[in-house]
Amino acid sequence: MKMRDFALAGAVLSLSGGAAFADMVSFCTDASTSTNSTPTGVSLDGTIEYTYTGGNSGQLVFSITNTTSSSIGGFFTGLVFNIGSSDSNATATLSATSDADFRDTGVEAANPFGIFDAGAALKANWSGGGNPTKGIGAGLSAMFTFSILASDASSLSAMDFLGDGDDIAIRFRGLVNGQSDKLLVEEVPLNVVPLPAPAFAGGAMLGLGLAARRLRARG
Repeated sequence: MKMRDFALAGAVLSLSGGAAFADMVSFCTDASTSTNSTPTGVSLDGTIEYTYTGGNSGQLVFSITNTTSSSIGGFFTGLVFNIGSSDSNATATLSATSDADFRDTGVEAANPFGIFDAGAALKANWSGGGNPTKGIGAGLSAMFTFSILASDASSLSAMDFLGDGDDIAIRFRGLVNGQSDKLLVEEVPLNVVPLPAPAFAGGAMLGLGLAARRLRARG
């Protein structure tokens, strides 16, 4: 059975040991960027947590919830993103995931949105990936952890991976009507400020709680 449900607090606490800095930003899918002529109604909420861990290293955690209505159905099957670093050789490598069907994409084409630096998707394929039912269904959640290597790792923040929203592309497949969708994301302002890593767990739980309330409101 896949690890659809996970304890965010424990994961965040594991990041905090020895870390010098951590911050978080929330995002959601931007329906206006749907590649379908008529938007499908799929949706996703998520957070990006970046922790500088020392030297040229950092850790990036995407926590996502598929907030699509069950009447629309479908599965989240892939996420790709850019690294907003001044280091042209910066890398992001998938190091842990709550769903083993998702693999490291590396540099990935996410048409029509372009080429992205890194990501996670079913069978490491953002546009395809085989049976979509192995993805994250409506109302379910997942976590993806990436190891970051960059000469400016100490000065990066969560916003450097979100950008203006066009630095993250989301893929949905297997909707009840047989459709699929591709979307970009937008920031959800929560006025979250950078926190020392030992105190970060509380901030992360706050972000998760807000996302859960949004999910219940939409339901």
